[in-house]
Amino acid sequence: MGSRAVVLFFGLLAFVVSLPAQDMSWYQSQRTQSSLTTPPVGHFNSITGSVRSLDDQPLQDVRVELRDSTGVMVNTSYTGPTGTFEFSQIPAGLYHIVATSGTQQIEEHVQVDSWSAMVNLRLPISKTARDDNGKNSISVAQYQVPEKAREELKRAREASVKGRIAEAQEHVARALEIHPDYADALTLRAILKLSARDTEGAVVDLEKAIQCDSAYAMAYMVLGSAYNIESRFDEAIRVLEHGERLAPDAWQAYFELGKAYAGKNEYEAAVHQLDRAQTIAPPDYFLIHLVRAHVLMQLSRFNDAVIDLQMYLEKNPSGPDSDLAQKMLDQAKASAR
Repeated sequence: MGSRAVVLFFGLLAFVVSLPAQDMSWYQSQRTQSSLTTPPVGHFNSITGSVRSLDDQPLQDVRVELRDSTGVMVNTSYTGPTGTFEFSQIPAGLYHIVATSGTQQIEEHVQVDSWSAMVNLRLPISKTARDDNGKNSISVAQYQVPEKAREELKRAREASVKGRIAEAQEHVARALEIHPDYADALTLRAILKLSARDTEGAVVDLEKAIQCDSAYAMAYMVLGSAYNIESRFDEAIRVLEHGERLAPDAWQAYFELGKAYAGKNEYEAAVHQLDRAQTIAPPDYFLIHLVRAHVLMQLSRFNDAVIDLQMYLEKNPSGPDSDLAQKMLDQAKASAR
């Protein structure tokens, strides 16, 4: 599911965040290199490389992890159109380079000394498979989906984006009649059920989607949202962390993690996750500011909350949550005095 489509689909939902009674209630109406930790200070080099198939074809969108000698992840990146990747500012030392695509993985050890290092990896596949959105995938589940089912799902997505929910439901039903184990279709049906407040039915579909294709990251993220609605915060964190490992550039995972930690009153952890979401979310997804402001107020960081609330109201002055945002802003200003 492409980033734009995901934003639109998530916009169909009214994800509820359940918080303690004394808290305010509020509601919710997606590739670049991602630095995970900062390398220690010292002499810096770089590691460049490529990932290719057994028939010497460049593989795009392959996740490449840089791990230190103890196996701890230092950085992660994705290969470009020519199958290449690069890690810069690398201190001297022994590293593990791990490339993963679908169920296939390969690892190389690289010693970085006074010169930059180069590594060429070959994944044990002979061609590049594609999922429904043009991304690399070698999931067996994706191979098994008939073209007619894919076409029905495409029509369902188009209808849902246009707000024609009944039509979307019909196309999803046809897709699942053709291929009952279609994880993408099960996930979209779950999203439509969530929009109709059928959380229990959505959870059933999402758990089946994960059983059908355990590598489908979006199913984990939507399931995390459903668990949040049901106040099953520990379960939400578990599935969302798995989804984040599958798709570390997906902002929804961090956003939902922030909500889950807020539901557990673990506000520092919630702010950390919301900050991660904010760095990669679409610039017009303003709800993060509202959620973050709520969490900041629980931490008595009222001045920071004021900034988020003012930004939310500036960008979304007449939205469905604007009245709530204004009340929160008044309260934050009064508490900051």
